Amino acid sequence: MPNHTHFLIQTKKAFDFSIFMKKINLAYFHHYKRKYGWIGHFWQDRFKSQPVGKDAYFIQCGKYIELNPVRSKIVENPDDYKYSSYNYYIKGEKDQLITPDFMYKELGRDNIEKQVQYQKIAIDKIVEKSYNKNTWGSDQQRYREQDKISRKLKTRKSVVKREPL
Repeated sequence: MPNHTHFLIQTKKAFDFSIFMKKINLAYFHHYKRKYGWIGHFWQDRFKSQPVGKDAYFIQCGKYIELNPVRSKIVENPDDYKYSSYNYYIKGEKDQLITPDFMYKELGRDNIEKQVQYQKIAIDKIVEKSYNKNTWGSDQQRYREQDKISRKLKTRKSVVKREPL
């Protein structure tokens, strides 16, 4: 995405993820600084992470990530976005950054069977109908997300309404 990235990463321990993010953030910062002569703050905020189990929510997270460029109207089809794992899983295109996830390995005996099964999971009728939805996830996840947005808006309004001392 132009203004953020998504990773769906499996680690052995939760702490390993923080170390990974620290290393990737520093490496990219130094690369960008060298290439563009950047000075000053680079990242807007600390990364956000949420544990994802080995269940249906894992699949939903993968779908969300791979279809985000379509929802954001950057591309019409997920395979048109080159910074995604979509073409790796659907078409078998090689990508050094991707290690097949545990669920993909279980989808079939060979790569063709895995690709066909993955496409059925990634682009099912429900997903096709929801390409243009602003909010994804279960009803409970959507409620929590809407609740967070509402609280944030209330906080901003109260800050704006305060009179200077």
